[in-house]
Amino acid sequence: MMLAAIGVNFANVVARYVFLRPLPWAEETMQFLDVWMVMLGAAVITRNREHLRMDALFHVVPDGVRHGLDGLAMVLGVAISLYVVAQSLEVVKLLSSTGQRSVIARVPMNVMYTSVLLGFGFSALFPILTWLGRRDRR
Repeated sequence: MMLAAIGVNFANVVARYVFLRPLPWAEETMQFLDVWMVMLGAAVITRNREHLRMDALFHVVPDGVRHGLDGLAMVLGVAISLYVVAQSLEVVKLLSSTGQRSVIARVPMNVMYTSVLLGFGFSALFPILTWLGRRDRR
């Protein structure tokens, strides 16, 4: 997606400065590619357990409390992600039924909101798979 955004940007620069006719859809398309990269990137960060966290207290508590805090954070993260998945699924269904498209690039808006659905869906799935994998090793 990053390469596609770079390609669109390059094409737009050439069109603007060489042919004096910028591509009207380029900016909007690059923004949509950015949204997809952010949503899927958030899922990857969740999979790798690299999200920012307040850990000042985390390092001074005993191991048992630390594991409990980790578990609580995982349960809350999965619950919030599942809530966003349910809400975004409704939005995707609505946009699919109306056929709404973006103003300039004419991209179907249900495709855009599917990025939220997938990003949060994977953000809910990865911690569950990690937990199941740890459970199997016991």
